[in-house]
Amino acid sequence: MLSALLLMTAAAPVAATPAPPAPSTEIAVIRKRLATWRGSMKKKGDHFVCKTRKTSGDAALDAIRCDAMRYCAQQVDGRMQAVLSASLPKADRQSRMDAVAQSMKPCMETYEDASVAKLARERAGV
Repeated sequence: MLSALLLMTAAAPVAATPAPPAPSTEIAVIRKRLATWRGSMKKKGDHFVCKTRKTSGDAALDAIRCDAMRYCAQQVDGRMQAVLSASLPKADRQSRMDAVAQSMKPCMETYEDASVAKLARERAGV
């Protein structure tokens, strides 16, 4: 009887280590954390500087957002400089700068989508 009990406990399945989350699950987690990030960007000389004001809690995610902002700002830098150098009333200048900033959104979404997907695959071990 004792030997049968020992065999049953020895044959009991060992709990498998949990599989890494699927990339779609990891992407959702990353997106949620990235949504908490707050920061700003300004131009210093020939390059853009990003400053994290409220971290997502994950340095890799903070870097994704800052990298996206810097990359996309470079894409519209000529337009920004044209607005800044134009002789415009303050309200008009702000309105045009807001429009340039809004035009960066598709670039930032594309950049972040690719970066988040890559990070999710890395973290999921895929």
